[in-house]
Amino acid sequence: MRQPQRQRRSIAIVPGVLLAIAFALAAVAELPEREDGHRPLRANPPAESPSAEPAESFTGYPGAPDLTVVSRLDKLTWHPCSNCHSAMPTNPERRELMAPHQAALDHGDGRIWCLDCHAPESRDQLATLAGERVSFDQADRVCAQCHADVHQDWTFGVHGKRVGRWQGPREIYSCAHCHDPHDPGLRPRAPEPPPPVRAGLDPMPHHGHHTPLYPWFSEESAEPVQPGQESKNEEDAAG
Repeated sequence: MRQPQRQRRSIAIVPGVLLAIAFALAAVAELPEREDGHRPLRANPPAESPSAEPAESFTGYPGAPDLTVVSRLDKLTWHPCSNCHSAMPTNPERRELMAPHQAALDHGDGRIWCLDCHAPESRDQLATLAGERVSFDQADRVCAQCHADVHQDWTFGVHGKRVGRWQGPREIYSCAHCHDPHDPGLRPRAPEPPPPVRAGLDPMPHHGHHTPLYPWFSEESAEPVQPGQESKNEEDAAG
């Protein structure tokens, strides 16, 4: 009995495919090792455990200008904290606090706790993740651990507020001057009133924008006009 032609072709192709796969595997096995240092991902050694050594302390940004941070120690109502905490054992449990502290911290979506920033054994100081003890006047070093981008902008003068003169040594407010560390989000505020008019002068009349932001903007209607309609608007205005 004769086999169909399509079936005979399939039987003839199978040995050829198997032979090609065998040659390919042999060629891969004989490839020399790469000289550029790369190796298969699964051949990489397992990652080493993090070092138990303390983290390196922050030493500043390259090229940062000199600055002086305005002290706020004399503005703290309950400082020094050791007035009360020196006679109280440290309780690391996350819990609702009593006055004069806030009942709960609105900072970090509940991930931040008091002892993440305050030194447990030295309540008159703050603590960095590297184990350093810093003054309340150096609170920016603690803030920078989570807000590095904003802290860098603050250091170079893009963020924050400068006091004194624009020229000469820079004296700036600390993060905690504007942001409550326990509730740092700033709420919307109404704008300040305009400055008063100097004696002997009349208030300047308000005529809106003298120069439109876009050439196709109609000041009469105060509505945007599509490009190409300028000439039509001029004809309507003329008559």
